[in-house]
Amino acid sequence: MDSVDDMILLAEVAENGGFTRAGARIGMPKSTVSQRIAQLEERLGLRLLNRSTRQVSLTEAGQVYLDYCRRVRAEVSAAATAMSNLKGQPDGRLRITCPEITASHFMPGFLQGFATEFPRIAVELIATNRPLDIIRERIDFAFRVGDITGQDLVLRRVSRIRRTLVSSPDYLAHNPAPRTPEDLLSHRCLLHDAQPEWLFAAGDDRLSIRPTPAAKSDTMGYLLHAAMAGSGVTLLPAYVCEPAIASGRLVKLLPDWEAPPYSMALVFPNQKNLSRPQAAFRSYAQGFDFSQLAGGSVD
Repeated sequence: MDSVDDMILLAEVAENGGFTRAGARIGMPKSTVSQRIAQLEERLGLRLLNRSTRQVSLTEAGQVYLDYCRRVRAEVSAAATAMSNLKGQPDGRLRITCPEITASHFMPGFLQGFATEFPRIAVELIATNRPLDIIRERIDFAFRVGDITGQDLVLRRVSRIRRTLVSSPDYLAHNPAPRTPEDLLSHRCLLHDAQPEWLFAAGDDRLSIRPTPAAKSDTMGYLLHAAMAGSGVTLLPAYVCEPAIASGRLVKLLPDWEAPPYSMALVFPNQKNLSRPQAAFRSYAQGFDFSQLAGGSVD
């Protein structure tokens, strides 16, 4: 197999018009350059260069071979750049926590983008609805909703999240669709433990109801699938139920009324000396478009 270095050397000789200039460019004596090209020709069994006292020029075989030499040189350069980039990339591990529904409906795509950009950072994702003690449990970043406390924490709002009232077509086939929020009091309502009260707004009108739960859960995932199964009416983050609405498995109810959106924030310890993986994640999150998480346009 021909020496890759000699192929690159031939490209330099051809592009610089001779052994002397090629040698000066790459820091190699003219005699060594000439000898290496002669050895390459011997291995190939073909003359690649026409030599004279004043200049060298490519033979027909040399012109054909030059195209391959240039490709090899480009690939070698690309490989060196890739290795250099890897060598300079952050290397380590991050512990990230978020609500269970966010873990299943948003984080896979979000973290895949991060892994593509920073392949040497391993991520441990802790999906829980419990507000973990970020400092004590050594959490690097947390996606949180609702009230957030902690003097040693930094909070950056990620997005406001719309909520949508939904039920399945099967449920509506056996129950009249509600026309006002008060109508929900006579429906089977599926409630999240943290949201016993449902608030709605339409223009200047505000209504608050406390439905008697037909079922309760601390996870939005259960409420989503229970609603799709026809168990009743529930209030879900828009980004969670929009795919099911688009496919016809869920129907949006009370389109003239809106539930106030809530905020999701990215929370992390307040520390001056960030590790390289932590700095990489903060930069990635800072530049990420969280409009998908918002579930449509929110003021």
